[in-house]
Parts: sequence; C-alpha cells; structure tokens
Amino acid sequence: MRKIAIMGAGQSGLHLAIRLVKSGYDVTIISERSAEEIFNGQPTGATYLFHDSLQLERELGLDFWSDTAYHSTGFNINFGKPDGNFAFGIKSRTSKPGASIDQRLKFYQWIKLFEKLGGKFIVSDTTPSDLLACTAEFDLVIVSSGKGPLARLFTKDEERSTHEKPARKLVQLHINDFEQTDKTKFTSITLDALMGGGEIITAPFYQKDDIQCAFILIESIPGGPMDVFDDATTASELLAKAKEMIRTLMPWRYPAFANAEVIADNAFLKGAFTPVVRKPVVQLNSTAAVLGVGDTVILNDPIVGQGGNNASKMANVYAKAIIARGDKPFDVAWMNETFESFWDYSKYVNRFSDIFLAPAQPHVVEILGAATQNPEIASDFVNGFNHPPAIFPWLDNAEEAKKYLASKVKSAEPVM
Repeated sequence: MRKIAIMGAGQSGLHLAIRLVKSGYDVTIISERSAEEIFNGQPTGATYLFHDSLQLERELGLDFWSDTAYHSTGFNINFGKPDGNFAFGIKSRTSKPGASIDQRLKFYQWIKLFEKLGGKFIVSDTTPSDLLACTAEFDLVIVSSGKGPLARLFTKDEERSTHEKPARKLVQLHINDFEQTDKTKFTSITLDALMGGGEIITAPFYQKDDIQCAFILIESIPGGPMDVFDDATTASELLAKAKEMIRTLMPWRYPAFANAEVIADNAFLKGAFTPVVRKPVVQLNSTAAVLGVGDTVILNDPIVGQGGNNASKMANVYAKAIIARGDKPFDVAWMNETFESFWDYSKYVNRFSDIFLAPAQPHVVEILGAATQNPEIASDFVNGFNHPPAIFPWLDNAEEAKKYLASKVKSAEPVM
C-alpha cells in the first residue's frame, strides 16, 4: 500500500485525502490545527461551490448538507455608474444549483470522516525543514497549506502570474435580515459592480452553527470610492461602513441591506492578498521533491468565486493521476505533468478572474449588454462560472465575441 502525506487540511487537501483513502491508499494528513480548533476558529473565505464541484463531493459521500443548506440557482449581475445611478442588470439561473457551506463545519466533518475511513490525522506545526524527513517516510508528499510558510517555498511562476500587488481589498461579513429570521432574503448569487469602485458579492451561506444566512464579500479597488474600511475593526463597524458606502454609491441596491445585521461578533474577514501562480514542485535535494496543490500553487482573487471550485477540481485531477501511476515512482517529471494537466483547465479560470479584475473591455461590455436582452446569452455567461472554459474564447477576444453574438442573434431568429 502506497503511503501519501498531505500537509494541510483545507478544501483541496481534505478532498484529495478522502478520495485516496477510499481508493486504498495509506494517507496521513498533517495539520497545524485540530478539527475542533478549525470548527471553533475564525471564519474562512465563504466558498460558493457550483454544481460540478458539488458533484465531486457527492461522489465521495461528502455532501452532508444537501437537505439543510439552501441550494440556489438564481444568479444576478448588476452594474452601477460612478454617479450612483443604476446602469444595467442581468437576471438568469445556473442550470443546476450550488451552495456555500461554512468551511469550519465542512472541514470538521470531513476530518472526522477521514479518520473513520482509516486515515491518519496528525496535529503538528510542520516547518520547511520537516519536509525532507517526510519524503523519506512517504512515497509522495503534497503541500496544501494555502498562504502559509510552506506555500512560500514554491517559486512564483513569473510567466503565469499577472499581478504584483493585491487587485482588491477584501471584506467579508456573515449577515442576516432579522425581520425574516426564518429565511434570509439573499436567495441568489448577486454580483453588484460599481464602475471604477469594485464589486459586492452576496449569496446564501450555511453557517457552522446551523444558521442559514448570507455572506457579503466586498471587493474594493485600492484607493477607490469603495475603499472605506481601513479604520473599521469589528464586524458591526464593518457592516455600518458597508451600509453607508452602499447607500451613497449604490442607492439602487441599498434596500437589500437596510435591515441586515451581522450574525456574530467574529463573523467577518478583512485583508488583501496578491493572486499568484507558483511552480508546482519544490526540489528539496537531488532526490527528494514535494508537490503543491490548491492555493499553494494557484491562488486567485475571489471575484468570480473560483477558489474552492478550483481546489476541488484540482484535488480530483491529482487523485486520478496518483491512482493511474500505480507502482511507478512519483518523480519530478510526473509531478510537473500532473500539474500541467490541471493547468489546461485552470488557465481559463485565471483569465476569467483577470478579466473581471481589470477595467471592462468594450467587447465584454457588449456581451453583458446583450445578456440583458437575450436569455440564452445570459444563461451561457452565468453557467460559465461552473465551467469557465465554456465562455472562452469569446469572453477574451473581440473578434470571437462578435462571432458568438452573431450566432446568438441568428439562433434567436424565428423559423418561417
């Protein structure tokens, strides 16, 4: 039985570990925190998973919240002008529902299942110097440590990394409308964009204490009109700042937040990070190397909600590659090949994110404008969040956009 070690207990690491242990591998997870510490800790990013990612969880018996958490197909995109007026909006639906589950609850339950299945879970602070010892004990060592010190061992891929500094400042809050305590009124994904200011993303959120609420993620362009949170240090202060900012800059959206309250004093995140792609392999010496997965090697801004989805899909690709490898060595060539097989997908995810972080290109504005009038275009676009390659090349190329729009106009013409 081949022995695999995974450093980190996040979305990609746990998904990969459970898939491998279910396939007969001897798997050890080494985590800085216990399951209980994760459950009782500060909130993590409010990851929204679309259908394909949820399906990967269902395959492994990991979708524990299908009957309790709100699953949504609604998808709204609104654009506001710098003067506070509404520009245009798109209302559509994804073909199949997605959901956002508090990762503290998810990871706690997954760790318990992993151990029940026979996996080994060790709580330890793993330093870079510990990795070499691990490579001697295990057939393969995979680092899934997000933004921690182990991730910084992996060299930045200059050709594939398109950012030198954070593109957005981030504030996340868990909120509810306490005039409707039995059901939050945030029942769809909504992306509200202020031209030149940033974006606000809201979606249903199943909080770890069995609270069906919503998350609000505010993405502010540094130095822009939405960048007003530097002095706020508590959840209540952040929400008050958010309400005033929305009332001033997006008055057409303010009624949705007028009665919102934070669900707990610690129900917030605040910060910024630089999106990056890193080389997938760290060579520790002439014979020992480790492989990165998830945010360790592909870290995207959350603007198009792909972080958790990418992590699950990457874990699935890695698991299949490990199983297909059989008894052959997990050498550096195999590690790089495995990463590249996933990059063939993720290059579209990364570009999707970059398109929305940059000022809107004319052909993108044209596509979104057409989507307000053509339900088929709107559907194509919002379903692209589930599978980003489906919206390329037309989202990224003006000539391809013209061809795409022309085909939709033609398909909409009545047949005589």
